[in-house]
Amino acid sequence: MLAQLDDLASLTRIDASGMLDQMTSFPSQLTSSLSVDIRRDVEAENVVVGGLGGSAMGGDVLAEYMAMNSSAPTFVVRDTTLPRWADERTLVILISYSGNTRETASMYASARERGCPMVIITSGGKLMDVAEREGLDVVKVPPGYQPRAALGHLLGSAACIVESVGLAPMASDIRAFLPSLETLMQDLLPSSPQARNAAKRIALRLLDTVPFVYAPRPMRSAATRWQTQINENSKMLCLSGEVPEMDHNQIVGWIDGARDGRNRPVMLLPRSGGYMALDLMRATIELFDDHDIDTVVADLEGASPLESALHGIMLGDFVSYYLAILRGVDPTPVPSIKELKGRLV
Repeated sequence: MLAQLDDLASLTRIDASGMLDQMTSFPSQLTSSLSVDIRRDVEAENVVVGGLGGSAMGGDVLAEYMAMNSSAPTFVVRDTTLPRWADERTLVILISYSGNTRETASMYASARERGCPMVIITSGGKLMDVAEREGLDVVKVPPGYQPRAALGHLLGSAACIVESVGLAPMASDIRAFLPSLETLMQDLLPSSPQARNAAKRIALRLLDTVPFVYAPRPMRSAATRWQTQINENSKMLCLSGEVPEMDHNQIVGWIDGARDGRNRPVMLLPRSGGYMALDLMRATIELFDDHDIDTVVADLEGASPLESALHGIMLGDFVSYYLAILRGVDPTPVPSIKELKGRLV
């Protein structure tokens, strides 16, 4: 199996739709989207980011950052309507890569009814047409990606928006550590052998398992991303959680419940950060080891929770990719989602 992961010809044959090329553009997507420097005359007391699926992932990262770096409460809504409290003091950022997401279009109508200031991030579609016709602020990102593979464009655009209205310097903070993301990318590529490629090693350990991915609360988005990417790219069941919450409930299932050797805990462990959850994670890993629970520990670099989260997201993306290759499935198609949408037409 290892030879398969190191064999670019094998990867190309299985990855017939070209997911690898889209994944490797993540740092360059951020660089491009963060190059926009405009100021918006918007006064907001709170923020709502609306989106579904891969389009909402950037909102998760943004909300975690805002919780630690802004006085503006920030919420991610994966639904059809906004919270009742959203009003003219709420900045609404709607993210729909395709521009045709039914739920996001419904949130657009809700925001218009409430008089919320709004910015739309999209590559086109009906949402862009309506927003431009009604004179709203639209950030257009490049088309041609799978929505989940356009995270760099979507996240970078959202970061620029909150900075442009003076709520938080997120875009500037990401720009500062872009070189570290470029360096990490080189270690994760197929050309990087197992000895220095953590994604390949982890994928081999997760093959034929059901991963449960955990991260500290300030970077929960990284665990969520692992879950959704393994779901979609690898076509595997995967679940996620956060520390310290899992140590108040799920730990009982792991240690005191019936054992299933296919279940595999994965701990996303930042090497810095200084939050209590790190001590809890280390203690949990030791406890799992004492009870002979095979635990995958992914060490994440980064001088801040945001940097560690993006390192974790990149690592998880490649783990999901290599799992797809090991399973012999094209990472790109998601036939069950397509089938469900077909039933809703």
